[in-house]
Amino acid sequence: MKRALGSVRALSVAIACIAGSFFSHPAGASALGDLAASMAPGTFAELTGMGGWSSGAILSPTDLGCITSDYITQYAEKAPWDPVGKRVMFVGQTHGNCYGGRFVIYGDSTNAWSQGPWPSAICQSGTATSPCFSHAYDHNTVDPATGDLYYRNYSSTTFLRFRNGSWSSLPAPAMQAVQCCGALEFFPDMSRLIFVDGDWGVWAFNPSSSAWTLLANTNGSNAGSSLPKLPMSSTAVFALYDPVLKIVLFGGGSNLYKLSASGTITTLKTPPMSLGVTNAVVAVDSTGGKYIVLSGSSMWQYDASTDTWTQLAITVPSVLLALNGVGDGLVETSISTYGVIMYTKYDNGSSKVYLYKHSPTAAVQVKPMPPTSVVAQ
Repeated sequence: MKRALGSVRALSVAIACIAGSFFSHPAGASALGDLAASMAPGTFAELTGMGGWSSGAILSPTDLGCITSDYITQYAEKAPWDPVGKRVMFVGQTHGNCYGGRFVIYGDSTNAWSQGPWPSAICQSGTATSPCFSHAYDHNTVDPATGDLYYRNYSSTTFLRFRNGSWSSLPAPAMQAVQCCGALEFFPDMSRLIFVDGDWGVWAFNPSSSAWTLLANTNGSNAGSSLPKLPMSSTAVFALYDPVLKIVLFGGGSNLYKLSASGTITTLKTPPMSLGVTNAVVAVDSTGGKYIVLSGSSMWQYDASTDTWTQLAITVPSVLLALNGVGDGLVETSISTYGVIMYTKYDNGSSKVYLYKHSPTAAVQVKPMPPTSVVAQ
C-alpha cells in the first residue's frame, strides 16, 4: 500500500512538472528579457544601463575622423537579431563630415554594446576626395537557425557572411546591373537568403549549393522572361520575414508584395504610406505575426494574412521622431526571443534604445518527456 501511494505521489509530481512546462514563460535573466517581460501590450519602455552605449557614441565612429553629427544608422532601417547568440548585429556607415563605418553588437547577457571586426573585403573609412561610401540601407540580416549575419555592400554584388567571429565572401549573383540600395532578408522556411534590388530583380541564394536564382524581375530587369515583373521604388526598398505567417514581406514606395516558402509571390494592396528606407520603418511582432510600421509620427499595424492596415492609437516616443523623423538614424530589431521590437535611435547625446511590445508574451511550450521511474502498482 505504501509503495502504491508513493508511486501515485511520484506520478502526481511528474504530471505537475509536465503541466508546468507547458505554461511557463521564458525567464528574462537579463536586462532586456526582464524589461520585455514586465511590459504590457501596446507600450514602449526605455532600455537603460547599457554598457558601451555612452549616449549613443558607439554609433558615431569618431576614431575615424567623424564628429558626433555623423552616425552609422544613417540611411538604414534594420539591425537583425541573432536568437542563437542572443545579440543584435549591425554594419553601418556614415557620410558627411567623414566616411566611416562600424560593426556594432549588442549582447543580451551583458546588456552592453561593443564593436565587432570590420569585414576586410570592404573599405571602412575615406575622405571627401576619396570616399568610402557604404550606407547600410536594408542590407543586414541573420539566419535564425545558425546565427550567421549576412551583409550586402552598398552599390555592389559583394555579399558577406559573418560566422564564428570572422567574415567570408559569397559568390555574386549574375545580375545585369545593380542599384545602390537594396534589401536582404533570410527566409528560414525556404532556406534561402533573399535579395531585393528595386531595378534588377528579386534573387534567392542557397547557402548549401552557394548558388543564386532569380525569382522575379523588377523595374529594369528582364533576365527571366517567364518571371513576374514587380514595380517598386528603385532605392527605397525593404524585406522582412514574418515567423508566424512564414512569409517575407517586401517592396518599396507604393508597391508591396509577399513571398511564400513555395516561391509564390502575391501582389498586395497599396499601403497608406510610402515604404522603404528613409520613408518608414517596418518591423514585425514575432508573437502575433503582425507587421508594425512607423511613418511620420504615426504607428500602423499591417496584417499580411488579410492585407489590411490599421492605424494604432499609440504615442511614439519623441526621440524616435528626432532629426529628420523615423527615417533618419532609426533602426529596428524584431526580437523573437522576447516578443518585442527594439528601436535604436541616434540623436547625438540624446540617443536612446526603446522596446515596444505589441502582443502578450506567449507561453513557452516544452515537449514533455514520459516519466521513466514511475511504475503503476
